[in-house]
Amino acid sequence: MDRRSARIHLVAAMLAAVLLTAGPAVGQTAESLAPADQAPPSGQRLEHPDTFDEDTAEGADDEGLDSELDSLLDQDLGSLRRTSVAPALEVEVSSVSRQKSTIGRSPAAVFVITDEMIRRSGYQSIPEVLRLAPGLQVARIDGNKWSVSSRGESGRFSDKLLVQIDGRTVYNPLFAGVLWDVQDVLLEDVLRIEVIRGPGATVWGANAVNGVINILTKSSSQTHGSYAIAGAGTLEQGFVGGRLGGRTERGVDYRVWGKWFQRDEMDLVGGSPYDATNQARLGFRTDWESPADDKLTFQGQYYNGESDSLADKDLAGRIEFDQPVSGGNLLTRWTRTHSADHESSLQLYYDRFDRKAYGFGQQTNIFDLDFQSRFRYRCDHRIIWGAGYRAIFDKLTNNDPLPYIAADPKRRTVQRFSAFIQDEMTLLEDAWYFTLGSKFSHNTYSNFELQPSARLLWLPNESAAAWCAVSRAVRTPSRLSADGRLIVNQPVPLGNFPLELRGVGDLGAENLVSYEVGYRQQTNEFFAWDATAYFHDYDKLQVLRLNFPPAALPFLDISDAAAADGYGFEISATAQLTACWSMRGWYAFQRIEFDEPPPSVAGSAGKSGALPRNQVSLTHSFDLSRGRQLDVITRYVDNLPAESTPSYVAVDTRFAWNVGRNLTASVVGRNLFDRRHPEFGPNYFTGDVPTEVPRSVHAYVEWRR
Repeated sequence: MDRRSARIHLVAAMLAAVLLTAGPAVGQTAESLAPADQAPPSGQRLEHPDTFDEDTAEGADDEGLDSELDSLLDQDLGSLRRTSVAPALEVEVSSVSRQKSTIGRSPAAVFVITDEMIRRSGYQSIPEVLRLAPGLQVARIDGNKWSVSSRGESGRFSDKLLVQIDGRTVYNPLFAGVLWDVQDVLLEDVLRIEVIRGPGATVWGANAVNGVINILTKSSSQTHGSYAIAGAGTLEQGFVGGRLGGRTERGVDYRVWGKWFQRDEMDLVGGSPYDATNQARLGFRTDWESPADDKLTFQGQYYNGESDSLADKDLAGRIEFDQPVSGGNLLTRWTRTHSADHESSLQLYYDRFDRKAYGFGQQTNIFDLDFQSRFRYRCDHRIIWGAGYRAIFDKLTNNDPLPYIAADPKRRTVQRFSAFIQDEMTLLEDAWYFTLGSKFSHNTYSNFELQPSARLLWLPNESAAAWCAVSRAVRTPSRLSADGRLIVNQPVPLGNFPLELRGVGDLGAENLVSYEVGYRQQTNEFFAWDATAYFHDYDKLQVLRLNFPPAALPFLDISDAAAADGYGFEISATAQLTACWSMRGWYAFQRIEFDEPPPSVAGSAGKSGALPRNQVSLTHSFDLSRGRQLDVITRYVDNLPAESTPSYVAVDTRFAWNVGRNLTASVVGRNLFDRRHPEFGPNYFTGDVPTEVPRSVHAYVEWRR
C-alpha cells in the first residue's frame, strides 16, 4: 500500500472512530447551529469520506490531495464530530427574529406544530390544533367561542397574545384580541405553526406581550395537484374542502382553495345552548420567483357565515341571537435577495371584516405596510431592521333600543408608526451569541412606546443550547377601553346590578418586564427535551373603578393602577420508542397574583384562579402495518377556581388507513371517556353563557393527486 492509500485509510478510520465514540448521530453541532448563511470556520469544510476512493485519488492532483489529507489529519476529534445532527434542534423557525433560523439557534421558548402533527391530530380548527403546543391555555367556551392565551390573562377577550397568518395580524382592534371563530384556513395547506411563549415585542410590536402565534401556509409551489376532504359526525356535522394548484407557462405557481363547515350545538344542562356555527370561505395564493432573485407573493381570501350566541342580560333575561360574520383580506409580499448576507422585503395587506350582534355592528378596515432588511456587518454582526405603518378605520353602530355596547365617536381612525432594529453579535464563534434590539412605536392612544430586549445564547456542545432573556413589552389601549360604553353585569359591591362601563381616553399602555431562562437538548437519536422557566412583572394593568357621582347613577370606568407577578415553567419532550411508536409530551405550571389597589373592583384586572395551574399533555403515535396509523392524545387541565370550572381529562384519538393510492379514510373520537365537561366560565361583560364540550366522533376521507 502506497503512502497516499495509507493516508486515505487512516482518515477513514479516524472518521469511523469519531462517530463511534460520539455515540448515535443525535446532536446538531455548534457549527450547524450557527446561522445558515455563515460559512464554517477555515479548515472545517469536510467532504464525505466516500469521495476519497482510490480511483479518484489516483487521477487527482497529488499535491492538492496531500494538502487536503493533511488538513483532515491535523484536526482534533472534536471538530471531526461536527458531522452529526440533532433533528429536534434543526427544525426551522422564523418568528423569533423575523428571519430564518432553527429552534437550536433561537434564544426563546419556541415550539413548532408541524403539518404532520396537524394531519395526525384529526382536529378541524386552528384553536384545537393549538392544544398541541406546550404551555398554551386553550379552552372552549361554547361552540364558536374560545379562550386562547399564554402565560397570563385568559378569557375570550385575551389581549396580550399576537396572532398572525402569513404575516397578517388577525387581532380585533375593538378589544385588541382575537375572535377565533373567523380565523381559519385549509389545514392541509398549513406548513407549520410557530408558537413563542413569552414576549416577542422587540420585532413584532404591541400586543406581543405573553406570546406570539405565527401560522405559516405552504408556498403554492408546494401544493401542485388536487386535494379534497369531506366528512361528517356528531359535533362536526359536516365539512368539505378542496384545493387545486399548478404552474402557469410563465412560471407562476398558484393555488385556489375553498372550505365549508357546519358545527352543531354543544351541551347546556337545563337549557338550549344555541351555539352552532357555519361558515364558508374561498382563497387563493400565487408565488413567482424571477431569475434576479426576486420573490413575489399575492394571496387573499373571503369568508361569510354565522355564529349563534346565547347571553345573559339582566335587563333582558337570557337571549338568543345570530351573529353574521363576513370579511376578506388581500396580501402581497416582495422579497429581494441581494446576496447570501443581504435580503430585503416589503409587505402590504388590506383586511376588512364585519360583525353584527344583538343590534351592535362593527365594520373595520385595516391597512398595513411593513418593510424589513437584514445584512451582515463585518463578520460578527447580523443586523435586521425595519419600519411599518398601520391605519385602522372602524365604524361602530348600535340600533338596539337598549345598547349593551356602543362607542363615541362612532367612527375613528387609529394610526401606528413603528420601527425596529436588532443585532445578533457573535461573542465566541460556535459558542456564545448575544442579541440586542428594540421596537420603537407611536400610536394614537398611548403615543411613544419603547420595547427593548436582550438575549444570550450558549451552545455548550453539539447537541444542546442554553439561553436567557430580559424583555419589555406593552399592550396598547383598545377602542373600547379608550371611548367605549358597555352595560356590565359584573358583580360589584352594590350587588349584581347592571352598570355602565365608560372608556377612558387618556389610558397608558400596559407594561411587562419578562425574565426567562431555557435549556434544550437532544440526548440521543431517540430522545429530545426542552425546559423553560420565567418570571413576569406586570405594571399599569387596566382595572375597573366604581364611581359615585352626586345626584347621578354610579358607573364604572378604567384605571391603569393594577400590577401583577407571574411565574412558571414548561417542560416538553419527544421520544422515538420503537420504529413504529413515537411519543410526545409536555407539562406546564403557572401562577399569577394580581395587586388591585382601592378603589378597584376586585378581580377586574385579572383572576389568578382563571388559569389552570397545571397542564399535562401526552401524545402517542403508532405507524401500523398496511398504511394504517393510530394517534392518541391525552390532556389533563387543572381546575379554574375563579370560573367554577373543575379539572378534566380528555382523550382524543384518530385512526387512519390508506384505502387506495390517493385515498385516505380517518375516524376521529374526541373526549371519549367523558360524557361532557365545561372548560371555562361565564363572561360578565358580554353575558356569554358557557356550554359543555360533549363526547363526539366524526369521520372523513381525503383524496390527493
